[in-house]
Amino acid sequence: MKILVISAHPDDLEIACGGTLRRLQLEGADITSVILIKPSAEDHVNRDQHTVTQELKHSYDISGFGLKVFDTDLHANGRPNLICNNVTMSKLASLLEPCDVAIIHNPEDSHQDHRTAYELSWPLVKTLAQETWLMTSWPYCLTYTTCQANLFYDISNHWVFKQSLLQCYGSYLTDEKIHMIKTANAYFGQRNRQPLAESFTIVNKHV
Repeated sequence: MKILVISAHPDDLEIACGGTLRRLQLEGADITSVILIKPSAEDHVNRDQHTVTQELKHSYDISGFGLKVFDTDLHANGRPNLICNNVTMSKLASLLEPCDVAIIHNPEDSHQDHRTAYELSWPLVKTLAQETWLMTSWPYCLTYTTCQANLFYDISNHWVFKQSLLQCYGSYLTDEKIHMIKTANAYFGQRNRQPLAESFTIVNKHV
């Protein structure tokens, strides 16, 4: 099985689906991650381009997932400028290959980069993927109203691994935030009678 994950930022994959991907990886899946916002200037006092670059490398050294980082256009101040247009979409298409499952952002995420990542990736994966899953992203999932999860992956045996990936992003993901992510996974698990789960919305399935 070939799995393609397209996310906006370093740490989005780990937060939303790190446990599911580990489970599928152990079952033999080939996983490729495409990150649309490359490490760049940060507003956060604890983060800068070097810090995020090192955190990203650490996480993927542990996971062994394939990684492609989009060459994001930048504003004059060094901050990323991800926009949805034909040029950006063509550049993204050159990084993608056919896959069995594509995992992309949920259009209900309130972060503008997540919404732009969805707008860029959805037209492309519709023709590349046999199935497309919308990831359930904490904390944005707290305000979802229409995209209801219809797929739950038990990650009870893979939480420790997921936690090790989350801890790579120590400049942003504090112990408190990691605990909140685990609480969200416990809630998703209760939806399907599992201790811990990650949830997704399947939006297309070709037969």
